[in-house]
Amino acid sequence: MVIEHEAGDLTCTVEAATPMAELQAQLAGHGQMLALDPPGDDVTVGEVFDRGLFGPRAHRYGRPRDLILGIRARLPGGQEIRGGSKVVKNVAGYDLPKLFTGAEGRLGELLELTLRLHPLPERTCTLVTGVCDPILFEPLAPTCVDYRWPGDALLVRFEGPVADRLAEAAAELVGGDLIMSDDDLWAEQRARQAGLHPHRCQPAGCAPRSGQLRDAGASAVVGRWARGWLFADVPASERPLTGLEQRVIDRFVA
Repeated sequence: MVIEHEAGDLTCTVEAATPMAELQAQLAGHGQMLALDPPGDDVTVGEVFDRGLFGPRAHRYGRPRDLILGIRARLPGGQEIRGGSKVVKNVAGYDLPKLFTGAEGRLGELLELTLRLHPLPERTCTLVTGVCDPILFEPLAPTCVDYRWPGDALLVRFEGPVADRLAEAAAELVGGDLIMSDDDLWAEQRARQAGLHPHRCQPAGCAPRSGQLRDAGASAVVGRWARGWLFADVPASERPLTGLEQRVIDRFVA
């Protein structure tokens, strides 16, 4: 359930158990959106932020921790706490919302979230092209620069009133095909990511890392090509916790 929606401030407060699809549908009625598009049609808002899930729009808008303003949460001992604010500009106190985002329940249970919103784009257009240096597209401010394999292609999406002209300019740089009605294309791209394991690398290292994943037996690789986030059906090697991570877990969970 949406508890509060301040359309003029581009913020909303929502119960963690609210399905993402329900939230997006309600916001769309006001011409707004939560600029997160993780895989999975039945995921809740709380699950998205607890697990740090994100999709192709992360290229432009960032990941969940970039869109969370405030939380109400229940600690393992049962105590309820609040952190953050209901406004975008907030510098007071510890940043508990970011700390809880992606913690996967280790610090406590998210109950309520206050989120930053963005206008819903009036038009979109996608360029499907071969793999190239994504920095070529940055002057055109794409919303998504996503990779998919099989196919070894880049999907470059533009949003806004001149999305088609921006996509045409991108096509002049690198060639490829333009798709005006691209919602099904991106729904398929999001679905490809479902169930895959995340792999982090430097943005410039996406091409060699993708090759390494395929050599390791991956049959599917997708991801944020210009941000260094790939997803594949081979697991990432586990790393030990850093000292800071272990201290945080000991302080809030033990």
